[in-house]
Amino acid sequence: MRTRSAAVEGRFYPSSKSRIFDQIMDIEHSGRYPEPELSPGKVFGAVLPHAGHLYSGYQTIPFFQLIRRHNLFPDTFVIVHPNHSGHGAPLAIDEAELWSNSIGEVPVDTELARAMELPFDSRAHAREHSAEVIIPFVQYFLSEHPFSIVPVCMMDQTHKNASLVAERIIRAQKKTRRKIMLIASCDFSHFLSPSEGSELDQLIIDQILERNAPEVERAVIENRASVCGYGPIMSLMEYASSQSPDYQIEILARGHSGEVSPSPEVVDYISLIAYK
Repeated sequence: MRTRSAAVEGRFYPSSKSRIFDQIMDIEHSGRYPEPELSPGKVFGAVLPHAGHLYSGYQTIPFFQLIRRHNLFPDTFVIVHPNHSGHGAPLAIDEAELWSNSIGEVPVDTELARAMELPFDSRAHAREHSAEVIIPFVQYFLSEHPFSIVPVCMMDQTHKNASLVAERIIRAQKKTRRKIMLIASCDFSHFLSPSEGSELDQLIIDQILERNAPEVERAVIENRASVCGYGPIMSLMEYASSQSPDYQIEILARGHSGEVSPSPEVVDYISLIAYK
């Protein structure tokens, strides 16, 4: 089987199963954010950050705590994420059949992936971290539940392409009858002061909470915001809207890198959940 080996293990997160799980456990037990009190009937997906676990794990964990507590486990996580390298096709599903790290091997749902009828291009995924760093959290919180993934890399993050990705996911889901959750991998403002970043992020967050996907793109472009996964966010919004026009979307946790490593310039991490 074609296997994608971990590209950023030992840098963005530790290099052994025990150390990865110990670090996630330490972050979970830190109590920085309380477990969400939501009781969703259905979860469509989440916006999750993709920095090193020590920095953004605090914002990532509440989502997985919530789906674990309510036993809301999908068959497949479709992870839509940005392309930081510039390599590969503008939209690309990985060609690998397995993703491997020190914890174990995670199967790619090749049937669902083929049914999406999007390009396959391993170059877009080979060194990309923005899907990889989320997978250990899935392995930790779903250790007793089988799951698969479909990584979709977006270099071209227009609303048009985000809508196309959502439409192809919907079509493939109907064809395969998979139970899925869509994870939109995104870090928010980069290398601004905490106050500047928060103010700029809020312009985008306002449009997300208003469930206005086209305006997310406009807000990012007009304000030159360094939100690196706004395309995946719009894909999640369009997907959730197709499943339930009155879907809800709420912030789970909001913070920045300076809370871990003090600095006048920080990267912002915000997690949100889309549900009904």
